This record gives sequence, C-alpha cells and structure tokens, in this order.
Amino acid sequence: MKKEVILLIYGEGGHTAQMKRLLSLLKKEGKDNINFVGISDTPNNSIRGLIDYYYVLPLRRKYENWKNLFLLPKILFSYIYTIIRIVKKYRVKGVISTGPGIVIPFAVFFKIFGVKIVFIETWSRFYTKSLTGRIMYIIADMFIVQNKELKKLYPRAIYGGLL
Repeated sequence: MKKEVILLIYGEGGHTAQMKRLLSLLKKEGKDNINFVGISDTPNNSIRGLIDYYYVLPLRRKYENWKNLFLLPKILFSYIYTIIRIVKKYRVKGVISTGPGIVIPFAVFFKIFGVKIVFIETWSRFYTKSLTGRIMYIIADMFIVQNKELKKLYPRAIYGGLL
C-alpha cells in the first residue's frame, strides 16, 4: 500500500523559509501522522521533516528569456518524469505551494485527478500579483495571501497572515 503524502512545492530563499515555517506549524498542530514530500527547483534544498525530496529544473529563468523557449521541452519532460516517480511511490492527498512557477504543472496534473491544491502567495507581495499567483488563483482550491493589501487584487483569497 502506498503512503499518503502531501506535496510541498517551494523555491529558493523566501519560498523555502515560508515552507519551513509552514511545516513547523503543521507539525506543532499534531499533524505528525501526515507525510510530506518536497519538490524544489534548487538542488539540495530539502527541509527537515520531509520523507522524500525531488529536485526539478526551474520552469523559467527570469533574466534569460531567450533560453526559456529552448529549454521548455527538457523542463517539461523532467516534470513528467518526476510526477510519474511520485505517483508510482505515493498516494498524493494534497499539494501546498509557496511558489514559484514550478508548482503550475504539478497543480494542473493533480487537480485533474481531484487532489486539493493550496497556494500561498509570497509574503513579499503587497500591491502587485506574481505571475505564478495569477495562474494559481484560477487553479487552487484555496488561495492564501499573507498581506491584507492583496485581498483587493485577489477577492476570493483568504488572508492568512505572515508565516
């Protein structure tokens, strides 16, 4: 029987810091019986408390737009490969992400199969939407903002406070 897991998808820097805080809060709430698997676009970015970790290529490179087009097939293949590995090994019950864009392919795939998706817009946003936030607002079952100002931009969002 496959282990039930929740995927935690995060990037480097602030995304990782937010996910560490969230995982710590979940563990404090007595959610020790839940298994978490991490996915990040930064090598060796596993956080304590995960039962498994997967590295994927970044979906896009912010400052190298010309490379994005050429690398897209390789990147999408790596995502499909990672999804297959996860599905073979685990039963995914939910996806939680603090960004970045790597969450989008995973969210779309798992949403098709009825998995609940939670997206937490980064704490560094106050007055503008992130590119990932714009897309995840449509896909996510629960969209959480960390700054009250963002409620004007995302009316259906839930204000969750800072992680």
